[in-house]
Amino acid sequence: MERDAPVRPVQQHRHNLALVTRLAARLGPVSRARLAQESGLTKSTVTQLTGELLDGGLLREIGTGRSGGPGRPANLLVLNSLGPAGIGLQIEADHVAGCLLDLTGRVRDRALRRADDLRGDPLRAVKAAEPVLRRLLNTANSTDNVVAGVAVGLPGRIRDATVVRADGLGWTETNLPWLLGDRLTALGAGGIPVTVAGSHPLAARAERWFDGEDADVLVYVGGEDGLGAGVLVGGEVHAGARGAAGELGHVRVAGAEEPCVCGGRGCLDAVAGQSALLRAAGLDGPARSRLAGGESGLAGLVRSGEPGALSAARRAAAALGEVLGGLVPALDPEVVVLGGHFPALGEDFVGAVEAALRARCPGSETRVRASRLPPDVVARAAATTVTDALIENPAAWFAE
Repeated sequence: MERDAPVRPVQQHRHNLALVTRLAARLGPVSRARLAQESGLTKSTVTQLTGELLDGGLLREIGTGRSGGPGRPANLLVLNSLGPAGIGLQIEADHVAGCLLDLTGRVRDRALRRADDLRGDPLRAVKAAEPVLRRLLNTANSTDNVVAGVAVGLPGRIRDATVVRADGLGWTETNLPWLLGDRLTALGAGGIPVTVAGSHPLAARAERWFDGEDADVLVYVGGEDGLGAGVLVGGEVHAGARGAAGELGHVRVAGAEEPCVCGGRGCLDAVAGQSALLRAAGLDGPARSRLAGGESGLAGLVRSGEPGALSAARRAAAALGEVLGGLVPALDPEVVVLGGHFPALGEDFVGAVEAALRARCPGSETRVRASRLPPDVVARAAATTVTDALIENPAAWFAE
């Protein structure tokens, strides 16, 4: 008969620290007595744990309030807005956006660096990120926040902290944490951990975190530098066995023959990607992201009823609905959220995507809607992964 392995004191302590921190995040301002009641821990244990969290800068006292029982008012605890913080970076082909987020979820500062073209050479992106990092680090110093980590979101497949492939950026097998870590050292901030994640899964999490989308299964589709999807199941990212889940951009569209950056033909990105739409609408020049002012030309032509732009948008909607028609039966999502350059194309575009999906999946109840979040939301979501990690594992912060 197998027996469960005994829980070691160190493991139990880590668990209790995380439990109290999560409760303080959810209930604060909260008394120690309430924390003991909600956690099932003894009052003396809670007093010890909150003492560690206060000393470590994760909690702070804000005064007194009712303790929930008889006696004098109790000191109340909240997450420390002046404690550890996270920096999030959003890298696309024409910009680097950044966000500084404190432990309470408050945005302390934002920064943006536009660039002509960050494709091909990751070092150009790291150089463009330097002024963004410098500003956010300076803001953290001025507000007495300590940067606990830098998280980066970019459009590509990520595995073991390596950018395996990012077609929209032209990167392969790139160790971005190492490159950015070297730049942080040059800025006098060496030793700050750097992580990297796909922008589409981060955008999917943002819909849940920042727009209240509580669907159990959610699919986000977007990307201005390569189409992709982020899939949430039970609120958690479904990345697949090798981090490739959601790579819709290179699914073949029936009857399409346009060349794609991946070397193939007829991929969804070659029909519904922003660059493809601009070419089909007769607009010259490189595609620009929303943060670089790139949506107005195409969106304006669609709104004005220009025949070429309308035709391109309708074909893109049909192609997107077709590809989603292969995904929806497998995942049965409650909602598909269209982000990136799609919201600017208007409600008619969203309706056409839903109609094409319905044609492929009769009886499907999956909703299709446009994202309502701002274009730099991936930077905020990336920063949130840093602060969430602190709340989920505060013992790791003490070990720094």
